[in-house]
Amino acid sequence: MPNKQYAAPAWRKEIENYLAYLRASGQRPESVKTRSRQLVRLSNDLADMTPNAVTPELLLEWFESKTWARETRRSARDAVNGFYQWAVMSGLRVDNPATVLPHVQRSTPNPHPCPDEVIRDAISRATPDVRMMIRLGAECGLRRNEIAQVAAGDVLDGGDCYSLIVHGKGGRQRIVPMPDNLAREVISCGGYCFPGRFGGPVEASYVGKRVGRLMPNGWSCHSLRHRYATKLYAETRDILLVSKLLGHTKVETTQAYVAIPAIGLRETMKAMAV
Repeated sequence: MPNKQYAAPAWRKEIENYLAYLRASGQRPESVKTRSRQLVRLSNDLADMTPNAVTPELLLEWFESKTWARETRRSARDAVNGFYQWAVMSGLRVDNPATVLPHVQRSTPNPHPCPDEVIRDAISRATPDVRMMIRLGAECGLRRNEIAQVAAGDVLDGGDCYSLIVHGKGGRQRIVPMPDNLAREVISCGGYCFPGRFGGPVEASYVGKRVGRLMPNGWSCHSLRHRYATKLYAETRDILLVSKLLGHTKVETTQAYVAIPAIGLRETMKAMAV
């Protein structure tokens, strides 16, 4: 019986070498972990053969058998295709069997802003550190992994207002405004606001779990970010600004975060009246 936490023995060396290649190319640790999980799952499902013995037909059959959500399916397809592209480049195979796997379109998520009453209730029951996590998501629009990395040295004092340097995806940084009292809380931490056990910050999953425990079913840490986007758009009506502050590279992505405020629609309809 294979250990599902580790790659099957016949696959282990190739997967380890591929992950080393990803790290050498500058892939973020979280991305490498995701690829590792996906390839470990593949290796255990096909544990009775080597990576070189896998045929396009067998790979397609494996892919078809899964009942994944669309985003999981898309991500798994990318992982397997990337692994076999590397295998061809490295001379381990002469072909890429993953080319037979169909492209999976991205799903279009609907805006899901967390209601303020849910946030206030969660804050009222939170410990000081989790309260800060919630506020960083709801009032600054940070992702889980961005919240995890917040440190006192990231706060900028502009004289009349505070801003926060956010360490985003792909090593990209952005600067977002932040409330004065939240900025002072972050500064008072002296270093990482949420230090891990081994010297660095906690992992994103830790933030998600701590916040998620205080949220009702249907609401998550990510819904705080949707709340931030929706509130910011309601105040500014500037989708480009919202996109910039969220750290998106495409406005189309931002549009999936913003629930158009009803008051805005009413004002629009009044303006349309003859």
